[in-house]
Amino acid sequence: MSLSRVLQKLRSSVQKRPLFFSSVVYGSFYTGAEFTQQTYNRIFKFSSTTNNEEKIAFEIERPLFIWIRRFNQKLGLLDENNSMELGCYNWARLKRYAIYGCFIAGPVLHGWYKWLDMFYKGKTMKIVFIKLLVDQFILTPPLIMIFFISMSLMEGKSNILDECKDKFFQTFKTSCMYWLPVQFLNFLLVPPALRVSFVSIAAFCWVNILCYLKSTPISERNSNQIKH
Repeated sequence: MSLSRVLQKLRSSVQKRPLFFSSVVYGSFYTGAEFTQQTYNRIFKFSSTTNNEEKIAFEIERPLFIWIRRFNQKLGLLDENNSMELGCYNWARLKRYAIYGCFIAGPVLHGWYKWLDMFYKGKTMKIVFIKLLVDQFILTPPLIMIFFISMSLMEGKSNILDECKDKFFQTFKTSCMYWLPVQFLNFLLVPPALRVSFVSIAAFCWVNILCYLKSTPISERNSNQIKH
């Protein structure tokens, strides 16, 4: 089969099932980025263990969080088997990133860019800058919050807002430095049908940054505030 025919079939599939395609592609790149991060840690012998203070939170839980944790346990989403020891992949974490990418971020981005392209039509510099600012300052803040909160839920944490409160501003500041130039090229050059796919490829690099930000422990200052 020729390359042109493969590309034609791929384009046809995208047009027939845009939501499915966007969700699968975004979830694949998201999970792949986390897999790359873990592979890097294995090669260079870095350990990524769960913070002990976060595990203590399991001891005092409300019934709802107990049910959520049991549900996550059945799905194999909890870090309970020392899966991040050196030389091992954390399959539970990979599952969490796959779920977030396929079922949360992918559909959200698909709907968002579809609306954005319909509401702000054209490729003039004015339209591109409007879409750039709207995307970065309207979508990105809640998407960052959804990321940390949904991850905390899948990790079975009782205090699902703590990590979001501690890491939100640093993550948003970093996202501005990365995504503003990336999205400028996206809105200026990329066809609407390939919008989420382009973001997915860029997300492969971004998620490695996000993985690092998420792996950093909650600051001592924030922990003290929580205790008080």
